[in-house]
Amino acid sequence: MGQPLILHRYINRQVFLTTVMVTFILVMVLVSGRFIKYLAEAAAGEIAADALFLVMAFRMPEFLQMIVPLSLYIGLLLVLGRMHMDNEMVVLQAGGQGHGRIVRSLIMPILMATTLVAMFSLYVTPRGDAEVNRIFEEQKDRSVLELLTPGRFHVKGSSNTQRATYAEQMNREKGVLENVFVADARFQARGEADRLLTVWAKSGKLVQEDGISYLLLTEGFQYQGKPGQSDYKEIGFQEARVRIGKERTDSRPPKVRGRPTPELIDERDSNRDAMAELQWRIALILTVPIMALAAIPLARVNPRQGRFYRLIPAVLGYMLYVGMLLVTRSAIEDHRDALPWYLHTGWVHLVAVVVVFLLYFGGRIFRRRRRA
Repeated sequence: MGQPLILHRYINRQVFLTTVMVTFILVMVLVSGRFIKYLAEAAAGEIAADALFLVMAFRMPEFLQMIVPLSLYIGLLLVLGRMHMDNEMVVLQAGGQGHGRIVRSLIMPILMATTLVAMFSLYVTPRGDAEVNRIFEEQKDRSVLELLTPGRFHVKGSSNTQRATYAEQMNREKGVLENVFVADARFQARGEADRLLTVWAKSGKLVQEDGISYLLLTEGFQYQGKPGQSDYKEIGFQEARVRIGKERTDSRPPKVRGRPTPELIDERDSNRDAMAELQWRIALILTVPIMALAAIPLARVNPRQGRFYRLIPAVLGYMLYVGMLLVTRSAIEDHRDALPWYLHTGWVHLVAVVVVFLLYFGGRIFRRRRRA
């Protein structure tokens, strides 16, 4: 009884340490790329700097639910591959610890990883996505005064209209902009400027009235006209208001990724996006045990081959599995008619299970058929 417990502790400890190390590396790579993207948006004034780390914190469960299955998969490949390379598996089998005992010793880490991914996928990540969606909606309604970086042009608009705002300095304690420049341009279909309204003011301050944000400008001039023509109008003013925000409305409902799982279950028959998201969340959970079980036979290597002999093909197989799930998810979202019976992520899991079965018993079946 003591030997199996020692074996379980030994393998579980090695798998846990390796999985944590791989998870840390993958999280750093993924978070760094996403952080740079959000940092560029903050530098451009599209998102406030104080919301940057909050967004990253709410995104972390989404990162982990994608990384943990891959980390466990790679961790099993590395640990079991090393045991094969060092002939530890040969010693264990000679001592009566067969292949089935090795599989049973890995049940606990697989169940723990599956439970963690299930908790993230079904509960934590949707709430995090809803909060991220709320933060970005709030950022869209933030005033130019809150997002404006002194000494830089802040440009917002669409293909037809654009507004450029510039302030030389900002007194954040008083909430006052100094030497303010605002230019509104409307473009024709050919991209030529049709109307240009330019305003310069000595200072500006944010005011709100009836839920609408205005920039109260003082001691300035307004220039209006079409570029290339001499019909410019110059108007001096002591005070003027420039509308810079939309009327405040109730928060929008969260996107399908941020909706609770019970709501997706209720709408899965009438909403294709809800069906696709629900199947994706369940698919992430099933990925953990299927790929963990596949890693055990894939880790068998000959000492002459090296421990990384099957690592790259195994990772490519994992990417193919997840890629097929993503393709099926997109197909469900785009299919607006009656959903065909074959358009379901369950078929991808079934194929993966058959492949895992062949990895365990395919050689034995093939040998029996040759003998027959």
